[in-house]
Amino acid sequence: MQGEIVLTPREKEILELLAEGRTTASAARHLGVSSRTVSYSLRALMDRLGVRNRFQLGIVLGAADMVRTP
Repeated sequence: MQGEIVLTPREKEILELLAEGRTTASAARHLGVSSRTVSYSLRALMDRLGVRNRFQLGIVLGAADMVRTP
């Protein structure tokens, strides 16, 4: 992964909800979208950042100070 990480507004919303401890289903309900939409958004972000799973995503975003836990 190289360069600055730029998140879309939707990605930011999803990540904030997950950082609060919500599940994919709960985040989807809160946003008024399907669980699959949330999963696809996360997968696209993980692919863009070159990580394989949510744990690695958290490490990368945490190191970049992109997501804070409440």
